[in-house]
Amino acid sequence: MGDKQQKMGILIELMRALVDQFRPAFSRRAAFENFRTAITGFLVADETKAVTDLVRYLDHPGDVDALYERLIKFFRASSYSVQTLLPVWLGIVARLDSLLRIDGHVLLAGDGIKVAKSGSRMAAVKKMRQQSQSASKREYVMGHMYGTIGALVGSAQGKAFYLPIETTIQDGCAVIESWKDPSAEPRSHVVRMMEGFGRCMDEMGRIVFALDRYFFTLPAIRHISAVNAREKAKGSGKAMVMVCKARKNAVAYHRAPPESDPHKRGPKHKKGEAVKVESLFELKEKEFVKKQMLIYGTMKDVEYHCVDLLWGLGEYMPIRFVLVKIDGMRSILTCTSDEFTPEQIITIFALRWKTEQHIKDAKHAVGTFSSHFWSFETPRLDRFRRKGAGDPLESVTDERSRRLITGNFDAFGRMAMMGNIAQGILQILAIEADRIGYEQTKYLRTRTQRVMSEDTVNWEMRKGIKPGIAHAWAHPIPALIERPAAS
Repeated sequence: MGDKQQKMGILIELMRALVDQFRPAFSRRAAFENFRTAITGFLVADETKAVTDLVRYLDHPGDVDALYERLIKFFRASSYSVQTLLPVWLGIVARLDSLLRIDGHVLLAGDGIKVAKSGSRMAAVKKMRQQSQSASKREYVMGHMYGTIGALVGSAQGKAFYLPIETTIQDGCAVIESWKDPSAEPRSHVVRMMEGFGRCMDEMGRIVFALDRYFFTLPAIRHISAVNAREKAKGSGKAMVMVCKARKNAVAYHRAPPESDPHKRGPKHKKGEAVKVESLFELKEKEFVKKQMLIYGTMKDVEYHCVDLLWGLGEYMPIRFVLVKIDGMRSILTCTSDEFTPEQIITIFALRWKTEQHIKDAKHAVGTFSSHFWSFETPRLDRFRRKGAGDPLESVTDERSRRLITGNFDAFGRMAMMGNIAQGILQILAIEADRIGYEQTKYLRTRTQRVMSEDTVNWEMRKGIKPGIAHAWAHPIPALIERPAAS
């Protein structure tokens, strides 16, 4: 066995060890074997458009139709759920040595994703407005609204990955969730994202996460303040900090001046003079600090000015604003904590761009959003339903129909969760391959990074795993690749 084959064997062993940690999340052994089959399919598929490709690229020597039907049933099975997979995956991520940390806080990021779905009987499909400036995208699209949360791993100065932790449908699912828990209250996309970061905080301790300006809202700030106050009262040492962009029309307030007469009647002033934050670019132009910083992988000249103000009408919460000028563009960054320096805030927000790369890879390299589950029990999609009209699912009262629709909805979340796990494993393998000195065999005319991408690792694993799959499967529910398959 050559040196390259030995290193491939190390990578396959690491993959086996990661996947085997999910065994406690399944109540039945057969379900776990199907999970390993699905994950292996994600890792070796050249393209993943649906469950069909998971089967096609595995080259199963037996009844392929039976394997397809088994996987379809597996994604709707009751022997596991996203809630049982998430703690295991979150624990694996939290123990990684390659997690990026800034000032003792684990660095996370998140974003919303609108995925087009054309099926007329798919659960939680709704009409959404595209906010992209790309002329190639339609203004409105029918599909699912996902929210994704992930951790930054690697090196801030070199190759960094956005390792997905949690991806769930966060809009159009209020009726289905009320079937599961009648006492559950509807939550917005922003609040659901904050709850997801809270689950990460419970496992990782102190976290700081970067989001785009859509999430700079009062519900988000209130949730963060409430969580931090609760953890401070418990003395747990856990905390969550949000870094995001502010809108150009943001209005903030100076702190209230000290009272000239402490015995004066009436309520105390909560705030001082209002200020349009964007106007500070001109008013404080001479106070901007000039510095060279690593932004998006290149050294750039950055000018910034930092000011602590109060924000939120009626709430007046302390927010650190960082006004940034770079490449002729202006941006207003915000941070819910004054512990971070302006340079750290700029670095954190710049790394948020990794979420965009993740979305591209999840769609085109891994197939996280490629599922097309449907059910005849789901009311046919009304593409012309008016805004404010009731959800057609409200008319479903039969318990059997509700159970089938709920299983259809859960299948989308499970497919996305397994896509997260598969993409995360590819990233972990890329970092490990760099550590052990594995040289890629895939031809690339221009290599921009020493560490391989998810797509390149997928290609390498396909060469190392796929030839041995058919020989390792002796029965319909296959075991994961055995050690000899690497050679």
